[in-house]
Amino acid sequence: MCVRSFCIWSSSLAALLLSITLAAVGCKAISNRLTHWKMLDQSALEDPIQAVGGDAFVFAPRVADVPLTRKQLAAASPQVLAAYYAPIFVQQRVNSQALKYPYPPEYDSIGQAHLRYDDKGKLKAYVAGEPKVYVIYKQPILEGHPHVQITYTAWYPAHPRMKGFDTEAADIDSCVVRVTLDADHAPLFYETIMACGCYHKVFVARHIEDAARQAFGPPEAGKKYSIEKTLKDDIDWEVAGVVEEPREQPRRPVVFLKAGEHKVIGLGSAARLRPPPQDKTRPYDMVPYSDLYSVMIDGTGRTGPFFDLGNGGKVYGAERKKERLLMSFAGVDSAGQPRADDQIKMHFDQSTWSDPTIYGKYLRLPPGTL
Repeated sequence: MCVRSFCIWSSSLAALLLSITLAAVGCKAISNRLTHWKMLDQSALEDPIQAVGGDAFVFAPRVADVPLTRKQLAAASPQVLAAYYAPIFVQQRVNSQALKYPYPPEYDSIGQAHLRYDDKGKLKAYVAGEPKVYVIYKQPILEGHPHVQITYTAWYPAHPRMKGFDTEAADIDSCVVRVTLDADHAPLFYETIMACGCYHKVFVARHIEDAARQAFGPPEAGKKYSIEKTLKDDIDWEVAGVVEEPREQPRRPVVFLKAGEHKVIGLGSAARLRPPPQDKTRPYDMVPYSDLYSVMIDGTGRTGPFFDLGNGGKVYGAERKKERLLMSFAGVDSAGQPRADDQIKMHFDQSTWSDPTIYGKYLRLPPGTL
């Protein structure tokens, strides 16, 4: 009882301290301090396994990787484009049993979405089985023009406990990759995010950064790239890297992920990738994201959505109770809990993932980009 009381007191104290910090320095300063980390550079593509420490799973799409020209891509069907830009995930592995807080190694493997009833008769989501990636193909209007956007979501069984007070530890984790294409169906930029809305990153094609530098000059104070924009009140977007690849023959993205935390630690183009050993590669199947709205419930013969559609599209049973408590003082709704794609909120809920106006607001886009 004393231990439990102490834990409750510690959580309450942490929540109080965070609320004081938020009031003192604001969400923008907190975001800049907690959500920025060093990214792997483009040389990581030359030896992806060594780049993440010497051990990794490489999850690659099962479809054949045949390079296409811009002309071929411009005429490609949605099915071809979705397959063509399906990411390669380089998932770092560590000896998790040697860590201070060991966790099952399968927590670093992507899998298939499942549903079951818990012992209280409530729906509970879980991830297991063979690797799958869930795909959405959309064509929203961005800056007055239609643009293809393809979103790929990979689900993990859990975010394991990585430290003494780990607010993110809970069942179900994720990596979401969105590719925005130009009129010829070549990439303009790539975004990565977790399905909870945490850790949003942008990676831009080299020619976009070059055009931004020509249009606007050098980066603004405190920024690394010319395309980055400083906002007075809102949280700035972080451009985490520039992707180098041939403009006439773009390829699928290669996404590097940290063990346990599943944070993106780099992104590049398969055009520069030296293929990893076959025994390190695990093929994944691409399936429609719509499958997540009709998941078989174990032992019932019935289906249900992976998400609680009556409660903001949150994944069933994937609450981050500590994080939710702490971030409630900043007005964030159910912080850390994964959601359906069209319900993802970003940057302390200041914007939404599905808002088509975010690019012009948060990036210094050169004229004619979109």
